[in-house]
Amino acid sequence: MKKYWKTISISFFIVVFISSYYIQKTAMASKNDRTYKIETISGNKEEIENLILQTSYQSNDLYHMLYISKDGSTNPNSQSFFRDLMAPNEPMILRKYIEEHRNFMRGKEFDPRKYYEDKSHLTYTIFLDDGRKEARGNVITLQIDTLDKKTNDSSSFKIDIPVKASYDWINVNDVYVGNGKINILTTNYLSANYLIKGREELHVYTIDENKKELVKDDILAELVSEERGTSSIRIFNENNTTTQNENYYLYMVEKYSDRKEGTEPEIISSQIYLYNNAKNEAEEWTMPEELKPYRKSMLIHKETIYIPVYSANGLTLNRYHIEKKQWEDPLTLQYSSITNENDAPYLRIAEGKFYLIYRVSDGQWLSIVDLRTGGLIYEGKIISEDKKNQEADSSLTIEQLYIMP
Repeated sequence: MKKYWKTISISFFIVVFISSYYIQKTAMASKNDRTYKIETISGNKEEIENLILQTSYQSNDLYHMLYISKDGSTNPNSQSFFRDLMAPNEPMILRKYIEEHRNFMRGKEFDPRKYYEDKSHLTYTIFLDDGRKEARGNVITLQIDTLDKKTNDSSSFKIDIPVKASYDWINVNDVYVGNGKINILTTNYLSANYLIKGREELHVYTIDENKKELVKDDILAELVSEERGTSSIRIFNENNTTTQNENYYLYMVEKYSDRKEGTEPEIISSQIYLYNNAKNEAEEWTMPEELKPYRKSMLIHKETIYIPVYSANGLTLNRYHIEKKQWEDPLTLQYSSITNENDAPYLRIAEGKFYLIYRVSDGQWLSIVDLRTGGLIYEGKIISEDKKNQEADSSLTIEQLYIMP
């Protein structure tokens, strides 16, 4: 018996640890959980069949996450101990990859911006020197992993990319795959030293998928250290809720005057650019003067740029078709009622529709509009099922909206 005492002790410790984990987790969940549901007001209920809202709310000075769907709400913290170990905070969009391709996903970062998926392949990209690690020497290493979903076979290759300076880190913003090439949109942060100034750069690395080599490294925009506090590079593509191809990247470079106390900084210059992934070309894009105040709210989906303009009465969604090079008739939607005009609505464009969520007196209102016809096809209300905890209702925030396959 003595020779087994170590095994018994370890097993006992594991049982106690996991039991304590579940007891603590259950206690926290029962104390802080809120329940919500989507109540259909009008339209086809099938419109929310695959809709999942990632939300958060505040309770006792702590923030908690909830997923809300047609079936009610789910606390992601209620998942199993072993799932917590494998994927404690995985985005909803990556959950199916973890469940269906566990071996391929092992050891990979749960960042949707680093993935691309089509019907037959799943691609993952990572710079081995990112994550706030300083790259030394004359190269940085890019690794690309690809899974054939039909055969479940995977392949991997690395490319050394020449650099002229050391990077603090590299953020991958998006991955595009098509016509035998891979485009990787990144933001690179360069360290300052006695030879060079610190910089922030927006890059597109183009990789030949067959030859497994770098074709080109385009610097789309850059800011030197003196400008970083009074300038910005902003990307408008929505890359946290999709791993599909973006045919165009929409980005803006702005410079401001020094901000004085109690005032907003004055804009010195503002340029908006479109990068065509198929052609590997960037061109400046100009919007009408009357829409420039709303430029920071721009969205891009497929071949259309959307500029939402909110008012006390509703939404006007302005539309520009990139390939036709023309403005289309705007779409409009009237609100029912709003409790706080300063509380910005949540807008998402996907699957040929736009989804608008805004706060009303007794919950949050969900409207779904067909982009082609402009017709309102669904209305619902996100309401609390726990009337004793109404303080959480006003703090419920919509973080993401997913349309699951």
